[in-house]
Amino acid sequence: MTININIPEYEVSQFNRLLKEVLETNFDYVRIKGEISELKNASSGHLYLTLKDHSSILNATIWKQKKNYLQVKPEIGMEVIITGKISTYAKSISTYSINIDKLELAGQGALLKLIEDRKKKLNEKGVFDDNHKKNIPYLPNKIGVITSSTGSVIHDIINRIKDRFPTNIDIWPVSVQGLNSAQEIIEAIHGFHRQDYKNKPDVIIIARGGGSTEDLMAFNDEKLALTVYNSIIPIISAIGHETDTTIIDLVSDLRASTPTAAAEKVVPVRLQLFQIIFNLSKKLSYILESKHLNVNNKLFNLIKFLKAPNHIINSYQNKFSFLRDNLFGKIENIHKDKIHKLLHLSNLLRSPEKDRIFNRQSLKNLDKDLNTSFNGNITFKKRELIKLSRLLKSNSLYTNLEKGYSVVRKAKKIINKESQINKNDSLNIQFLDKSVNINIKKIN
Repeated sequence: MTININIPEYEVSQFNRLLKEVLETNFDYVRIKGEISELKNASSGHLYLTLKDHSSILNATIWKQKKNYLQVKPEIGMEVIITGKISTYAKSISTYSINIDKLELAGQGALLKLIEDRKKKLNEKGVFDDNHKKNIPYLPNKIGVITSSTGSVIHDIINRIKDRFPTNIDIWPVSVQGLNSAQEIIEAIHGFHRQDYKNKPDVIIIARGGGSTEDLMAFNDEKLALTVYNSIIPIISAIGHETDTTIIDLVSDLRASTPTAAAEKVVPVRLQLFQIIFNLSKKLSYILESKHLNVNNKLFNLIKFLKAPNHIINSYQNKFSFLRDNLFGKIENIHKDKIHKLLHLSNLLRSPEKDRIFNRQSLKNLDKDLNTSFNGNITFKKRELIKLSRLLKSNSLYTNLEKGYSVVRKAKKIINKESQINKNDSLNIQFLDKSVNINIKKIN
């Protein structure tokens, strides 16, 4: 066998280094399209992933310092286009990979499909249902704002709230774009809910200005959506412009078209409240004054129907005197009648002793009967007098009112039948202490 001594000889490390130089010299920046099949977060902070197509795979690395500049958070199954440089690990094994500087979804359609898939998944869990949404407080004592500490958004919110109804604002600055944005917003929401957080806000606004679909991807994060859904504090989302709709807009308790609109929804206009209170105060004063005047007029009219107590007493005294005189008259008539009968019987007495004795005994019996009858009549009449007196008292208007009854009148006439009233009639009901007017709305 002939050996060609002109073939160069390399050490393993030397060959790997030369191969690394060839790759990095001939391939500057490249763009590669593929699907992420594996993803690993190293303890060092680097991301290691594997791209694949229908027949091949390619290892890739995102260094820790590059992660914060990514516009899209890598996920397994995501179809992406990466931009970076080819490199090898010359000091270890002879493999090559691509160091990623930029990662983007493979076209707007892929990005929108990813968002729609997440919406469908969350919708099936009931995250978007209206019955889970909480009411926004009308006058919050404190408002929590999660947004970037730079830019015009935070100033627009502060100035708008200050102009409408100044209140306490607690700002939690976060990144509103980039790989860590969604996690920072999640931590901010949890932060407002911490037990050791004093004077928690009554409502939270999550806001950022407009941007492309890629710029707003942090607000389409599934974990962030679930955090907003589980928040005890009501959340208002104000992401981008009116035409921008993210996933947290669908899950939040209230969606505002812009950050300025969120400020307008969270507090009312102070001057308008003052005007409303002033108008209500005037209306209340007018109602009270009218009510007072109406009650005074009713009281004056009722006084006209009242009788002086001495008139009522005199009336009963007259009735009692009449009954007493009538009783005594009847007693006297009975007495006279008995005397007349006695005289008549006396005339019929016979002189014989037997008749005398008999008649004397009869007389005694008659006298006894007369006394018994007289006393019985007196007792009966007294009982009748007491009964009539009680009946008179029980049937008096004042006594019935004391028992809890009331008197219903229509045009000053007492009503005792349902047929005497009609719908929309005005009735007066008299109680023991006062009376009220009512209008008939319905007759069952």
